[in-house]
Amino acid sequence: GAPNLLLERCTHAKTRDGTVVRLDGKLRREIQEKTTELASRPLRCLALAVKETDQLEESLRTYSSDGNVAQHPLLSNQDNYAAIESGMTWVGTVGIKDPARPEVADSINKCHDAGVRVIMITGDARDTAVAIARHVNILPRQSSGEIIKAYESREFFQKQESEQLSIISSGNMVFCRAEPSDKLNLVKMLQAQGEIPAMTGDGVNDAPALQQASIGVAMGISGTDCAKEAADMVLVDDNFSTIVAAVEEGRCIYANMQAFINFLITCNIGEVIGVFLASLLGLPQLLTPVQLLWVNLVTDGPPATALGFNPPDPDLMKRPPRSSSEEMLTRASLFRPWSNSTRTLIMEHMLKLGYLQDLF
Repeated sequence: GAPNLLLERCTHAKTRDGTVVRLDGKLRREIQEKTTELASRPLRCLALAVKETDQLEESLRTYSSDGNVAQHPLLSNQDNYAAIESGMTWVGTVGIKDPARPEVADSINKCHDAGVRVIMITGDARDTAVAIARHVNILPRQSSGEIIKAYESREFFQKQESEQLSIISSGNMVFCRAEPSDKLNLVKMLQAQGEIPAMTGDGVNDAPALQQASIGVAMGISGTDCAKEAADMVLVDDNFSTIVAAVEEGRCIYANMQAFINFLITCNIGEVIGVFLASLLGLPQLLTPVQLLWVNLVTDGPPATALGFNPPDPDLMKRPPRSSSEEMLTRASLFRPWSNSTRTLIMEHMLKLGYLQDLF
C-alpha cells in the first residue's frame, strides 16, 4: 500500500538478513527519507508489510471454510480492517518507474501558450506526483523558486470552500492521493466558476467524472468499456499530445468558419444592396440574373470553399481561449462586410456604366 499510510500500521521491521527489529522513531525517519528519495526520482513507491499468522486473532488462525478466509465474519465488515491490518512488520519499499511519454512535456508547454490549464489528479504520493509534474512542465522547476500548488485531496477538501475556490481559480496544480469522488467534485467546482473542464480517465471509477465534465476523454487502449460509454471522445492512441492537437484543429476549424461566413456575407450583401438600390432609384439593373448566377457559382463558391481548408495560423496556439458565450459573428466582423460591400457596389456600378473601360 501507500508507504505513509502503511508505515503508521507497522510496529516492527525486517532487516536484510531476515531479523525482525522494533520499529523505533529513528528507523521510521530513515524509511520516510528513503521513500522520499525514491519518489523524487520520480518512482511510484509501493510499501510492503506482512502480518504473520501467529499474530492474527485466534478465530482467523483457525478459521476454515473450504480455504476461503474472505468469508470470515470479521472480514465482512470493512470497519474491522484497520484493527486487523495493524501491528504489522515492515518489509520494504518498491520503486516502480513509470516514465511519461517524451512528447508530453512539449504538449504541456503548448497548453501554457494557449491559455489551457492542466490539473493533474493522481493516486500517487505527493513527492512522486510533484516530481512527475515538474518533469512534464505542469509545475515549475524547483530551481525557479516559485510556489507550487500541490495538495493531497484530503488536505484540500478540509479547507474552507472559499479557499478551495481561490486555489482552483487559476494556474496549474496537482492533486495526489485522490479518490474517485474527488475527481467529480473538482469538475463540479470548475464548472461552477465558468470553466470548461475536460477530464481524462480510463477506469470504471472515472465514469462519473467523465460524464459530468464538459468534455469527457476516455482512453481507447487501456480504457474500460464503462469509461468509453461515459466519455464524449475516445483517444485511440492514449496520448495526451493528441488532445493538444485536437484543440489546435478545433481552433483552426472555428477560424476557417469565421473566414468562410465573412467572405460570403461580404459578397452577397454587395449584390443584394446593388440590386435593391437600383430598383429603388429606378436605375438600370446592375447585374442580370445570369451575372448573379455567375458570381455565386464561380466567384463566391470556390474561394469560400478554399477558405474552409486554410492551414492553422502559426500563432494560433499562442492566443488565449475565446469565451464560450462569444458569438461567431462579432460587431467587428459584421462591420467589415458592410464596408467591403460598399466597395463591391461601387465597382459593380462603375462596370455597368463603363467607367473602367474609359479609364483603361
